[in-house]
Amino acid sequence: MPTHHPGTAVAHSKGEIDTTDLPWALTTHLLAINHQQFLRVTRHPFLERAAKGSLPKSVIAQWLSNDRQYIEGYLSTLRNTLSLVQSTYKSTIAPDAEPDIETRLIKWLEAGIQNGEREIQFFQEVAEIYKIDYYPSPLQENLKSEGLRRYEALFNAVASQQPNSFIPWLEGAILLWSTEKVYYEAWSWARRQDTQSSPRGYENDLDGGAMRREFIPNWSNRDFMMFVEQLERIINEGVSIAVNRDDRRWAEVKNRADPIWRALLDAEEAFWPNVPSGEGSLIEPGVQRGVDGKMDENTLRSTGDDEILNEHQGVRAGDITTMRSNQHGAVAT
Repeated sequence: MPTHHPGTAVAHSKGEIDTTDLPWALTTHLLAINHQQFLRVTRHPFLERAAKGSLPKSVIAQWLSNDRQYIEGYLSTLRNTLSLVQSTYKSTIAPDAEPDIETRLIKWLEAGIQNGEREIQFFQEVAEIYKIDYYPSPLQENLKSEGLRRYEALFNAVASQQPNSFIPWLEGAILLWSTEKVYYEAWSWARRQDTQSSPRGYENDLDGGAMRREFIPNWSNRDFMMFVEQLERIINEGVSIAVNRDDRRWAEVKNRADPIWRALLDAEEAFWPNVPSGEGSLIEPGVQRGVDGKMDENTLRSTGDDEILNEHQGVRAGDITTMRSNQHGAVAT
C-alpha cells in the first residue's frame, strides 16, 4: 500500500519542527502560506454547486472554455520544464541503481504531457455527450476570465526566467505541483459535498450529470492523488538533497518558490466563475460577499494566513506580477 505524503498534515507545525531536516519541507512551507486563501480557493461556491448538480450549462461552458485554454499553458510549462531538465542533466548513477531526482522528474513530466493531451480529448467528449456548448481554443481575449489571464501571465513569467544553476527546474516544477495540488484538493472537497441521504439520478442535475459523473471523479480519484504526490516527493527530496541543511540555500529556495505559490492562489481564486453559494455553506471564513453571494472584487489577494489585501495596499515584495489536470496515470518513482 502506498504511503501518502505527510506534507499537508504538518503544514501548521512549522514552529515545532526543523523544516530544513524534512524531505517535504518546501511544500509544507508553501501550504502554510496564505492558508485562508487556500481554503477559499479549494472550497469555492462553484465547487459546492458542482457537487449539488445545480450549475447551469452556460456557467459550465464558461468555465470549461477557460479551462481548455488553460491546458495550453500547462502543457507549455510541462514541455519547457522537460526540455530544461534534459538539457542540464547528466546522469552519474549506475544503470541498476535507484533512479535519481532528475530521472524521476523526466518520467513525471512525460506522463504529464500525455495526461494533458488526453484531457483535451476528455473535455471534448464530455461536452458532446452532455451538450455543453463551450468555445474552442484559442479563446478570444474578450472571453477569457480574469483567472485565465493571471494564469497565462504566470506561465509566461516562469517560462521567460533565466534558468538558475542551482536547482534549474525548481520554478517549473513548483508551478506544476501548485496547480495540480490546488485542483486535487478543490475537487476532492467538492466530492465530499455531495452528501445526499439517498442517491438521485444524474438526469435531475442541471448539467445532466457532467460534473458529478465526469469532472468531479476525474480530479478526485486515487490515481490523480498519487500523480500529485509523486511530484511532491520529487520536489521535496530534490530540494532537501540540494539544500543539504544550508540555511542560505534554503532561504534562496523559498524566495524563488513563494511568489509562484502566491500568484497561483491568486489566479485560481479568480478562475472559478462567480456563483451564489448554497444555504448552510462552509465555504470560507473572512471572505466578504455581496448580497448576490459573489466575492468582493477586492478580496482576490491575501497577505497572510488571516489577512485580505485590497487594491489600495499594493503588491508584496517578491510577488510575480500578473496581468490583473486530468485523466492521470501513475508514474513510477
